[in-house]
Amino acid sequence: MAVMGFVLAGGVGVKGDVLYQNTSTDLGYSLIFPDSQQIGEQVWLNPLLPSEYLTNFSFEYSSPNNVAWSVTADVRIYANDSATLFNGYATPGTLLYDSGPEPFPNPLSVSGGNTNALVANFALSDLEFPMAGGTPLDSNLILPTNFTFTITFSGLDGNTVDLPVFEPPSVGTNYGDYWYDLSGNWELLTNNVPGASQVAFGAEFDGSPSPTPEPTVLCLGAFGAAMLTVMRRRQRRG
Repeated sequence: MAVMGFVLAGGVGVKGDVLYQNTSTDLGYSLIFPDSQQIGEQVWLNPLLPSEYLTNFSFEYSSPNNVAWSVTADVRIYANDSATLFNGYATPGTLLYDSGPEPFPNPLSVSGGNTNALVANFALSDLEFPMAGGTPLDSNLILPTNFTFTITFSGLDGNTVDLPVFEPPSVGTNYGDYWYDLSGNWELLTNNVPGASQVAFGAEFDGSPSPTPEPTVLCLGAFGAAMLTVMRRRQRRG
C-alpha cells in the first residue's frame, strides 16, 4: 500500500513538468470544509503545452486545531464531461482517480505549532495504488486540459480543516469559483465575503511528456477560447 507524503508548506519540490501551479500568492483567507462534503476546483491546463501523463500532484491544507484526531480525506479527479449542466457549464463527470479515505494528520500537531499548514503530496505510487475503495489512475491516461479535483474530509468531529486560497496561478488558470456536491447534484459557488470572492486552492499538478503535434494556429485558437470562457464565467458570477 502506498503511503502519501506530507511536508511543511513551502517545501514541495517539482517532480516533473509543471502542468498547473497556484502556490505563489496566498490571499490570506481560506475555504473551510464541512465534514463529509465533496468540494472541488476546476482548472485549465495550457493547451499550447504538450499533452502529458499525470505523475504527481499536491495541495495545501491547514487547521487551527492542535488536537489529536482521526481525519481522513478522499481526493478525486474528474473530467468535466458530464451531460448535466449547471448554469450552462458541464459538471464533473468521468471519475479519473479516487484516492480512497487517506489518513490526514493534523498540521499543527505535526509541525509542533510553528505553522498550521501542510502540503499533501500524491506521488505516482499513490495514483497507481490508492487506498482500499479507491480508483487507480489509468496509466495510459493523458490528463485532460479541463478537469476538476475534489476533496472530502471526514471524521472532523467538531474540528476545522480548510484550504488556503491562492491567486493568480503561475501556470494554467482557474475559474475562481468551486464545485459543491449537494446531495449528488453539482453546483458552482463563490465566497460571499466582500473582497474575498475568489476561491482557488494552493495546488500543483506535474506530468511527463507524451507524443503530441507541435502547437499550431488551431492550438492558439483553443487557448484563446479557453481564456475567453474563463473570463465570461468570472464576469457572469460577478
